[in-house]
Parts: sequence; C-alpha cells; structure tokens
Amino acid sequence: MIDLEERVNRVFNPDVRPLVSEAYRCYVSGSARGAIVLTWTAVCADLIAKAQILHEEGESHAKDLVADVERAQGSAESEAIPIMLALEKTLLDTAEKLELIDFIQRKQLERIRDDRHLCAHPSIRPLGELYEPTTEYARAHLAAALEAVLIHPPSQGRKIVDSFLKHVVDPGFVYDTGYLTHTFFDRVRPSARFKVVEAAAKFAVLSIEDPAIKIKPEKFADRMAKCLRSFADRDADLVKKAVAKQMARLETAEPAVQLQALGRLGDLPAFWAALAEPVRNLLNAKIERIGSRLQFSGITTAEAKSLALVALPELRTTLPTLSEAFTKLGAVSRAQVIGQRPHPHFTSFLPQLLKDVSSYDSGQEVAERAVLPCAGFLSLSELEQVLKEWNDNPQCWGRAMPGYLVELYTLTSHLGDERKSLWTPILDDVRGDERLFNLIASGIAGTETSAA
Repeated sequence: MIDLEERVNRVFNPDVRPLVSEAYRCYVSGSARGAIVLTWTAVCADLIAKAQILHEEGESHAKDLVADVERAQGSAESEAIPIMLALEKTLLDTAEKLELIDFIQRKQLERIRDDRHLCAHPSIRPLGELYEPTTEYARAHLAAALEAVLIHPPSQGRKIVDSFLKHVVDPGFVYDTGYLTHTFFDRVRPSARFKVVEAAAKFAVLSIEDPAIKIKPEKFADRMAKCLRSFADRDADLVKKAVAKQMARLETAEPAVQLQALGRLGDLPAFWAALAEPVRNLLNAKIERIGSRLQFSGITTAEAKSLALVALPELRTTLPTLSEAFTKLGAVSRAQVIGQRPHPHFTSFLPQLLKDVSSYDSGQEVAERAVLPCAGFLSLSELEQVLKEWNDNPQCWGRAMPGYLVELYTLTSHLGDERKSLWTPILDDVRGDERLFNLIASGIAGTETSAA
C-alpha cells in the first residue's frame, strides 16, 4: 500500500506542501470531506504554480492561464473570484496541454474535482440527502493527486527527454549517478520516466547518428550506457522493457553496431534478458573470429571492449569463446583488452604479458594499459612475478618504464611494507647505472615519505 505520509513529505512545491499536509491530517482524523476539498485546493495551487514556471521558460500554452491569474491578483475580490472559478474549469485541460498530466491522470483529477464540488455543496443531490464521502475515498483521492502531480517537478513529457539529451550531449558532461537519477528519474512522472529510459536504451544499443547530437555516436552511446546502468539500479524491469524494444533493430543492424552494443552493455542483465538466442550465438561467433586472427594483428576499441567481458564469470559462461579468444591475442592487444575493464581476473596474466613484450613501445603500452590499472588487485606473490618478468625483459626498460616502476610501488600500497623487498633485486641490478638507480630508489623513498 502507498505510504501517504512519505509522499506528503515529498511534495515538490514547498508552498503547496502545507495544504497537502492539512489534507492528510483531515484524512487521518476521519474528516473525509475536508480531506477531499483540501486535496483539490492543493492540486489547483500546484498546477497553477507549475504553469507559471513553464511560462517563464517560454511555454506558450501557459500564457493565457498565467495572464488570468495575474488579472485576478490585480482585481478586487468581487472580480477576482469569478476569474479564478472560470480558470478552475479549464485548469486540467491546460495542464494536459502542458504535459504536466496525461489523459488518464486528468480523468483521476476530474473525479477529485467533482467530489470536491459534492463536498462543498453536499445538498445538491436530487432528494436533498447530504453527500457523505468515506475516508477510504478521501485516501484514494489524496494518493491519486500525489502520484499524478504533487510530488513531481514541473517537467513535461517531451521537454524532460530533451533536457536529458542536452545534459548527456553537453561537452562538460560529468557522469554523476546521484544527480542523474534524482533529476531524470526519481523526480519525473512515470510516463515521462519511461521516455527518458527508452531514449537512453535506444542510443546505447544502436549508436544512432543524429544530426542534433554534436558528438560522435559511439561516445554518446557510451554515455547513454552509463545512464542506463544508473536507471537499472532504480528499476531493473523498466530498463529491461526499454532495452527489449530496441532488440529487433539490433538484430538487423550492421555487424559493427552489434559488436559495439555487446562491449557497451554486455555487463547489463537487461541486455541478455532481451537478446534472442540466435543473436547470442552470432555474438559468440564474432568473439571467436577476433581470437582466430594472426596473433599480432591489432584490434579495434569495440573488439577490446567486447573481449574485456571475459573478466566476468557469468559472461565466460554466456559466451564460451571469450577465454580462448583473449589468450590468443598478442601482448599489446591483451593489454588493450585489460585496459577497457581492469579487474582481478586479469592479474594472473600480467607476468606473461611482460615476458612477451618485444619492444620499448609495446613495453610501455603493456604497463600503461594493463599492469598499472590492475596494480591495486595484485597479491604479494603476483607482484613478485610481475617484477621478475619486468626486470628480466630488456624491452621493459625503455621510454617511461623506470618511472612506471615507481608508480607501481605507489599503486600497490595495499600490500604494505612487505612489498618493499621485492624491489631489491631490481635496485641491485641497476646499481651500476647511477641515474637509473637514483631515479627508482629516490622515487620509492619519496612515495614512503608522502604516505607517512
């Protein structure tokens, strides 16, 4: 059952909240008539306030309503009351045009309005009996008013979706799940909420190129995938429904789009719940093909993101070719995969990666993309093996690699002072190179001083 008191405290407009609280107190005390009258009063005040906000934002449909309110406020009481009574008759129609409510919610609010009239004029029944509403009826009206309008901001169906798209496409976009869900999910009407989630699913799954979106489709789709995960934390079933609507188009999409969707959403349960078995088999075959290439051929970012799903045990079951495809790749490509999703699963592969390094360039790339991002997951024994292979391979000493050794020491602070001795063989080996020795030794000492 709906928790009325909790929803009363969530009423959006602080000026309307006292009216709603009074309606709730009337209901609790058994005064159904008072509760219904105050509920309708609160609805009117709330819709008028929201229309005024939308008018300030340039909404043309709110112009006449706001003009009537201002005319009433500037008139004598004898003139103001008829103006507001006339406005009240068309208020719900205007609210529907403004997309503050939909037609079903308008019907619910019309019932509240009609019952308010019966409560305020209880003797208008044909035989003169007084209208006596029940407390259950009063509760139902208050719950309907809260859900339809009172707890929501002045967000319109199409406009909230437009605002969401503008937020995500903005060059300064920062992914903040708290702000995202508060603004575009928690405080949005259910009907508009699905439109927001549906928009996120459409772009995340299909990487649609839209002239109005001024960033690359893949980048926009990646942002939308993050939003979709946040929404799934609030309502997994709603996200599942939105993703399922896109699957027919994904099945006939270009192969590149299909692979991008896998890499982008492969860790989202809603994606697999909506994916047909033939498409799943197709994706598994695509993974196998990536691994069957020549060992040292490069891979694309989309391929790397897809193969990075090997870190997740449930995906290794869903896509059996993941593990084999990953192990067949060359060192740089494996590092590229690991860099897409640093994870404890990859720590056992790091020593072999360093052993396979065949040039200064590839050594630096393996360190940047794989070793350093996974450093925080290493155990003491794994770190020992990593340092041994690093030290033994001459190709792991070029470019920025000596500095990365110091950075690795910092990133493995979770292993405590025990790890310090693991750097001793390296320092002994480079003692003859004063510059290199001082670089590593002073870097480690500086790290310890900063930590202290």
